[in-house]
Amino acid sequence: MFDIQLFGRLEVRTRGIRLAGDDFGGERPRHLLALLALRGERSLVELSDLLGAPVATVRDDLAVLRDRLEPGARERDSVITSRRNRLRLVRERVRVDVATFDELIAAAAGRTAERAARPLTAASYVAARPLLEDVDTPWAAEARSAYRAKLIMNAQPVS
Repeated sequence: MFDIQLFGRLEVRTRGIRLAGDDFGGERPRHLLALLALRGERSLVELSDLLGAPVATVRDDLAVLRDRLEPGARERDSVITSRRNRLRLVRERVRVDVATFDELIAAAAGRTAERAARPLTAASYVAARPLLEDVDTPWAAEARSAYRAKLIMNAQPVS
């Protein structure tokens, strides 16, 4: 199982190993992982646009990232799958803190203040640090604003 942390600095924990910063093989492979974990399945063209790199370079970055996440694993066994020029993380093999946050916010929705307190407290704990605080790109800034707004908007449950 790969535990992917997007709140704070991007970090992956798996099998007793912690990857962060340059462990991903550079900035673009790290951003590629962040985009897949944050936005789900994406085409190589979309990722190329977001990363500001040609599709061929994104493919190279993907190879580097796969090797850093699972050294020696074959492409077909990777936690990052590709089909018809679309990439995604294998859902059954990853846990992403952003997904946990979204589940907690959804659990609090429409509840009374008393019943919403526990999931909202847990969501605020998950989001204690800014989303992708070590990524300085327009897409990361947009995501940070969106998640900050989710937390603020849901901080006042129905009474």
